[in-house]
Amino acid sequence: MAIREQVPKPLRGPAGFASLVIMLLGIVVGYILTMVGLTLYLGLDPIQQGAVSTVEAISVTAIGIGTLVTGYLGWRGFNYFAY
Repeated sequence: MAIREQVPKPLRGPAGFASLVIMLLGIVVGYILTMVGLTLYLGLDPIQQGAVSTVEAISVTAIGIGTLVTGYLGWRGFNYFAY
């Protein structure tokens, strides 16, 4: 039995909407964190040069990529519950 069939019909719409919200937030926040992490890693930070270590920049980039993956999973969930 698929997960979609286990969710009651009145809750499928809100589950699809929640997945859409997760997708939007995941992509926006993930993009921002990924770009900030890459900027810090490449040393293009205009405020303070060298204030962030390489390990911290890579961790920000990894968190951004993880958030992008979460946004993608939200998109998959939206497609799963919406159709």
